[in-house]
Amino acid sequence: MPDEKITFVNGAPAKCGCQMKFSSGGGDYSDVIWVTPCPTHSPKPFGPMEVKRDHNGWWWHQGIPDFGGTEDPAPYHAWLAEQGLELRYWSMERDLDSHPYWDGTVGCEGCVGWDPKSPGPEWFLLGIFDTEDGPHVHWARRVTP
Repeated sequence: MPDEKITFVNGAPAKCGCQMKFSSGGGDYSDVIWVTPCPTHSPKPFGPMEVKRDHNGWWWHQGIPDFGGTEDPAPYHAWLAEQGLELRYWSMERDLDSHPYWDGTVGCEGCVGWDPKSPGPEWFLLGIFDTEDGPHVHWARRVTP
């Protein structure tokens, strides 16, 4: 919530539970304020979320940035690496022999009926979307060092 303000009064915790510690630097340094965020304001690691596909079967993880609307995959792949995620993807064509999407059936603008299976329990869905080559799915998992 970008416009939300967390207020500390006389060094007491904020109403939400965020904590603050202040140091004047003892006259030798600049003032320093340390903030310990409450659970509401703590950064959330990127990860799985509830999937509610639209009427055409598409879905995209809401936590993925839009990268300025570019279709260049490089920023997306760089972001995945920053998040410590491994990507796995494939097409609907790999899973289904036939689908109204390919038959040109009137009213079939999506991939309804395609239920791509996770590559494993540690993988979570990033998106089910249309491409120049037809419907694709992206899965991710944390890279373990």
